[in-house]
Amino acid sequence: MRFALLAPLLASLLLALACAPEEDVITQDIVSTIPWPDQERAEYVLLDREGEEELGSGVLTVTRQDGRFELRLDFEGDETNIDKSTVLVDAETLKPVSLHRERVIDDDTETLDAEYDDVEGVVTITVTSGDEERSIPLRLKENYYDNDSSLYLWRTIDFQDGYEAAYRTVVTGGGVLQVVKLKVTGKESVTVPAGTYQAWRLEIRSSRGKHVAWFADTPERPLVQYDNSLQLFQLASLSEGP
Repeated sequence: MRFALLAPLLASLLLALACAPEEDVITQDIVSTIPWPDQERAEYVLLDREGEEELGSGVLTVTRQDGRFELRLDFEGDETNIDKSTVLVDAETLKPVSLHRERVIDDDTETLDAEYDDVEGVVTITVTSGDEERSIPLRLKENYYDNDSSLYLWRTIDFQDGYEAAYRTVVTGGGVLQVVKLKVTGKESVTVPAGTYQAWRLEIRSSRGKHVAWFADTPERPLVQYDNSLQLFQLASLSEGP
């Protein structure tokens, strides 16, 4: 039962960030700085909303490849329930180049691949499940990022009290382009397994509700805690290395 909540991990916890109609929101590119080193590994424990029951674990890793970053997210509840994704992005803008994602739920495997063409302004998404394969072309608009890079992307904004911005996220699992709105609401003291941090509180709003993320007020700005309305992610360890 632990993975029952984890199965829709990035698919629903970030897909739920569908906002108001795009024409009502002015979007912008939001990357102000790249705070992490060329290699980084952050380990997380995933808990229920009350922080009492452990549901699984997650690892976020960064590896620089020349002018790009490979951003990995690995989550698991047990050996038969795993959700892993790798997003290749430009090292300065975090604009996506490609995505590979693999989900294993009760031994059933689904893979998703996306290739971005910023010249033509399209992303081609290929979903493979068993012997079935389908391709989804999606027209891009300005100020877009890949949805699976969100936990990294939010670290790069101009953290200051009252900061607000909106951008577009490409939800490859649903083949849609949506708007996400952000607001920084100040600093709070947050205690997690890795220690106690003064952290910026970031609200991520949608028509379905609100997510909240806390980023340490340090030069590296690691994600300390994330409340996605289903689970709590809490930082367990952070190191410079793959």
